[in-house]
Amino acid sequence: MKPINNEKGAVLVVALIIMGLLAIIGTAIMMTTSIELRIARNERASKDAFYRAENGRIIGALASEAAAWGIDYVDGSNFEDVPEITILDGDFIMEDFEDDPANPNDEVTTSPDVRVEEDGLVSAEVDIDKISTSLLPGSSAEFAAGYEGAGASSGVMTILTMDSIGTEPTGARARIEVQYMLIPR
Repeated sequence: MKPINNEKGAVLVVALIIMGLLAIIGTAIMMTTSIELRIARNERASKDAFYRAENGRIIGALASEAAAWGIDYVDGSNFEDVPEITILDGDFIMEDFEDDPANPNDEVTTSPDVRVEEDGLVSAEVDIDKISTSLLPGSSAEFAAGYEGAGASSGVMTILTMDSIGTEPTGARARIEVQYMLIPR
């Protein structure tokens, strides 16, 4: 047998193998980049939804304080004349956390108390319920001693639960549930 010394096609075969490997690596990089972009987009949407829920919680706390200090809300009224913030249930400060026979579906998903809208879309919905009330420790109401007595003022502390759901325009949702201690000024 005679050895073949014709290697004219070897360079072409090696070049095709290298190009194939580079194409596979390039495709893998594009897929990874695409996945990373989707992850970043979803993370941003979830953070936006969380901040919207947090904003709803803050507005719920402010509305609760205003209601505790004597502002009466009418169903459908706006909070501090801001058209994007609607008080859906004007007597939310009086609702107990316990199951109310008159309103068994009192929760944020079925009957929110406060709604925040942004650009015509619901941004956050908040349900506010009273958990308990008690006399402030050291207050004159607790000691029944009057203004000159052991406590300088009378006061009742109210514990509320606020359940807030924030919704982002892409459909991402976040839920925050906190307990809020309402103390008179």
